[in-house]
Amino acid sequence: MKPLPDRLNDRLEKQNAFWRGERQAAPSYSSAPSVDIDPEVAELTVLAQRLKTAPHLQVDPGFAQRLEARILAHHALLPRRRATTVWGSWLFPRFHRTRLALGITLLCLLLVGTMGTLTAAAQVTNPNNPLYGVKSWVQSVQYSLTTSAAGRAELNWRTAHDQLKTLTDLADPTHAAAYRQALADLDQQITAFAQSIHTLPAGQDKDSLSKKLVTLKADARHVLRGLLPRLALSEKLLTTDELGRLDDAVPHISSAEVIVSLHPKMEATISIAGKNLQSGASLLVNNQLVASNGSLQNGTDVFMVSWPGTQPPKTLGILNPDGTVAQTTTITFTIANAKSPNQTMPVRSI
Repeated sequence: MKPLPDRLNDRLEKQNAFWRGERQAAPSYSSAPSVDIDPEVAELTVLAQRLKTAPHLQVDPGFAQRLEARILAHHALLPRRRATTVWGSWLFPRFHRTRLALGITLLCLLLVGTMGTLTAAAQVTNPNNPLYGVKSWVQSVQYSLTTSAAGRAELNWRTAHDQLKTLTDLADPTHAAAYRQALADLDQQITAFAQSIHTLPAGQDKDSLSKKLVTLKADARHVLRGLLPRLALSEKLLTTDELGRLDDAVPHISSAEVIVSLHPKMEATISIAGKNLQSGASLLVNNQLVASNGSLQNGTDVFMVSWPGTQPPKTLGILNPDGTVAQTTTITFTIANAKSPNQTMPVRSI
C-alpha cells in the first residue's frame, strides 16, 4: 500500500480533475465518485473540499511564522540525520524519500491554508454558517484526542460556554427550531461538564472546575433571562424549564381550577396556585394570552374571564412579567348548577 501522503495526493488529483472536467453543477461538498474507498484519507479529502468552497480567509500570521521556523529547523537537521542513518538507507530508497517529502510538503501547505479556516470557524456561533460544521468537527477531534479526565472536563466547559453565544444568535421566531435544538445541546453540555467533574478525584483540578461550573450556570441564567423577551411563547416555556434546571427561581403551578358560571352570563373564575407567581402575571388558556387582570394572594392567582362554552381547557398557564412561563394540563373543571347558584357540578378533572 502507498504511504498516506501519496494516497492523499492521488485522491486530491482525482478530485481536482473531477471538479475541472466532469462536474457542471454548482460546487457542493459531495465527493467525486470512486470505486475504492480509503478511510484514512476520506476525512482529509472532505476537509479539502470544504476549504475549496469556503470564502477567502487569511492565514493566522503567528502560525505561519511558527510553521516556517519549524520547517527550517527540520531542514537544518537533515544533514546530521543522513550522516548517522546511511546504513539504513537501503531500506528506504531515495525515490520514496522524495515522494514522502513532497507529500509532507503538501500536507504542510494544506495545514497552512486550513489554519485560516479553523481560526475563523472557532468564532462561528450560527449553525447556518458553513464553517459551523468545521467547528463542531474540530471540537470532536479535540475531545477524542484528550485522554485526561480534567482535560475533557475543560473541553466540556469550553463547548458549553460557546453554546451560549449560539443561543444569542438564534433567539428570534424565525430560528425557533434551531433555538430549541441549541437549548437542548446546552443542557446536555452542562450536564456532561458536571458529570465529568464528579468523576475527578479531590484536588486542585476538581476545585477549579467546580468553580467554573458555578460561574457557567450563573452566566447561563443571565443570558437566558436576557433572551426571554425575544422569544415566542413555546420557546419561553422551554427556556423557563432550562432556567429551573440551572437552579433559578421560576414559576411552578401546583393546582389549577376553573369554575364556570352560567347566569347571569357565562364567565369563569380561574384559580392558579403555585410558587414564584408574580403580581401582574398574564393568563394563558390553551397557549393563548387571555385579557384579564389577576389578583394574587397567598400564592394563588385568581382571574375572572368570559367563557365561550361548557368545554374545559386543555392547558392553563401564567406568563410572569419577567417573561418566565408555567403551564399545566392537570385542571379541575366545574360548572355552577343553574338551579342553585351556590352548588357546583364537577365536569372533568384533566
